[in-house]
Amino acid sequence: MINNLVLIDDDPITLRIIELTIKRNQFADNVIKLKNGEEGIHFFEKLSTIETNIVPELVFLDLNMPVMNGWDFLDEYAARYQVLFPNTQICILSSSVDPQDQLRAQKYSSVIRFISKPIFISELTELKHHVSLYDYFI
Repeated sequence: MINNLVLIDDDPITLRIIELTIKRNQFADNVIKLKNGEEGIHFFEKLSTIETNIVPELVFLDLNMPVMNGWDFLDEYAARYQVLFPNTQICILSSSVDPQDQLRAQKYSSVIRFISKPIFISELTELKHHVSLYDYFI
């Protein structure tokens, strides 16, 4: 099971549904919910300045959010934090079905998957078998 998972999404209902799905399927122990990319950047900034054991193994990231969208978060995360948190993987979880978004996501080495909302149990099961997460579930 993943110890720490961060959800970045501006919709409180989506956050709650994803959190319940994750907990009911024993996918992650601790779920941290953030409302936009800016809160995500502040979270990683704080992690970079203190010693803590809450570094997330996985981030579920929405793309379309106010304040700072998912693309802007990814750009800043890649430039400033990816080297500090090399074991943190990102899974885009978005309502976008645009193939260009999926192609763009592949340019980020920390992005391991692009899932269209809503997330289903089958997708969590597939993530459990992903090469970069597999060790957490054996």
